[in-house]
Amino acid sequence: MNQLAHDVAPSKSTRPSRTSPRKRGRRGCAGLILGIGALLLLLPGGLVTGWSGIRRSGPIPEPWFAGSNSEAASFPRPAWTPAPIFHLPIPEHPFMAAGVGNNMHDDAYMSDTYPASGPLGLNPQVSSRTQGFGGYGTLAFDREGRIVAVYSNGGKFQLELLDALTLQELAAYDLPSRSSRWILQGIPPWEYLGAGMYFYLDEQGRAVVPTTDNTIRVVQVPDMHTHVTFELVREYDLRSHVAPLPWPAEDSVAWVLPDWDGTVYWYATTAGMVGTVDVETGSVHILRLENEIIENSFAVGEDGVFIVSDYALYRFQHDAAGGPAITWRTAYDRGPGKKPGHITRGSGTSVTLVGTPEGLVVITDNAEPRIHVLFVRRSDGAVMCSAPVFTPGQSGTDVSAVGFEMADDAGKSTGVTSVLVENNWGHHTFPRSRPEPGLTRVDAVRQPDGSYQCREIWASDEKGIGVFKLSLGNGLAYMYWRGEKGLITPWYLTAIDWRTGQTVYKQRTGAGLGYNNWAGALFLHPDGGLAYSTTIFGLVAVRDGAR
Repeated sequence: MNQLAHDVAPSKSTRPSRTSPRKRGRRGCAGLILGIGALLLLLPGGLVTGWSGIRRSGPIPEPWFAGSNSEAASFPRPAWTPAPIFHLPIPEHPFMAAGVGNNMHDDAYMSDTYPASGPLGLNPQVSSRTQGFGGYGTLAFDREGRIVAVYSNGGKFQLELLDALTLQELAAYDLPSRSSRWILQGIPPWEYLGAGMYFYLDEQGRAVVPTTDNTIRVVQVPDMHTHVTFELVREYDLRSHVAPLPWPAEDSVAWVLPDWDGTVYWYATTAGMVGTVDVETGSVHILRLENEIIENSFAVGEDGVFIVSDYALYRFQHDAAGGPAITWRTAYDRGPGKKPGHITRGSGTSVTLVGTPEGLVVITDNAEPRIHVLFVRRSDGAVMCSAPVFTPGQSGTDVSAVGFEMADDAGKSTGVTSVLVENNWGHHTFPRSRPEPGLTRVDAVRQPDGSYQCREIWASDEKGIGVFKLSLGNGLAYMYWRGEKGLITPWYLTAIDWRTGQTVYKQRTGAGLGYNNWAGALFLHPDGGLAYSTTIFGLVAVRDGAR
């Protein structure tokens, strides 16, 4: 593989012209037909925002004959007692917002875990928010527990500040729009990376946002006391530092995270460009992974930046000049091709770090007939053990795994890394998705000689295609999926016991197309008791009520 690295001059901080990034994955005419068909489905209900703007919000509607959206699921609840999971603390990144919930996958390690307890299904209260067709990518949480999110209807994008309980919009900031060039690429609007759908909150309470015009915007989030509006602090122009692609394709800056020392921003593009941006000067250094693409978010640790392409897992560190340098590369089995329901060929997981720099990094491969959970040593990229998961010939994942290192009740490491992985294999034709079950827990157990043994602990038949989360505070994993029966499809928040794989409860959130999450993400509030799921019409929240 030929890698090219070079330095470029500092970028100007003037506002650039607007262009659109490239798509997630490579779709042809079929994707265009699906996108048009989806819009036609939504038109009769009068719920389309259109491409002209974003409308005033309200609750997500249900068909009048679908029943109440506060209705609890008819599901037997087994005997279950909330129990926290003892774990090694996940280090706080010094240049990201303190606590969890500062990005799509919660922390710099991309653990998808929360120390607080998620909702227990006690007198549940359901609320929702919609602005028409469109939804949210990342939900982050500021110092006062409010939601910071990027909303899009496919064309327009805006950064929003929302009340965590009422979902009321408190402030909004317009981001660059997406050009109509995406139509020529055949890109469904729900398969789009970039435009801030992945952003993070920094240690100063600012949103660091990659945009459709391949810039990074640093935007101060209002505190609603001294500042009631979003304020642009700085903009970094990366238009000259993405991969050149034949028209009409365009490369997209989709992920941005800070180095552990705070001197540079790391970014990655869908066409395999890895770059660093000097925080102070704006100078850019780039390295191209030739003939490789990146379709998943990356992780940052004290020991480097971990990125997975459709061929290999990498660890990067910056050199003395601030440029990206590969410290190791570990290839994996990328399989014979793209699996049903997946965006691209190769690993479908984001990178998850666990433990300490002497610990592990976790991804899945794309092997046939079963994918494997790979436990890789962070120091040198050696695969320490792997475990096949799901039914042969119906095995694949396209969302991040959940991972952490277990501890005893005194806080000492047990040498056990525990991972949850979700099966997304199946044929997905918008708005109906047909994944195979289910959710599986795999543990990697460190042996006295330093080796690891992998073992599957349990496998659940629950389904999902979106990003799921784990509450370390109560031991429940949360998924979001539909009921399989009925004329009007009901949708549920599902809670699963991490220890046994047993489904503890399901809570109905609503029914109909508006509650379809379509591979969206689930989030837990850092203060506990609240869960959110993005949908193709907005956002739904479930919280415990008064006992």
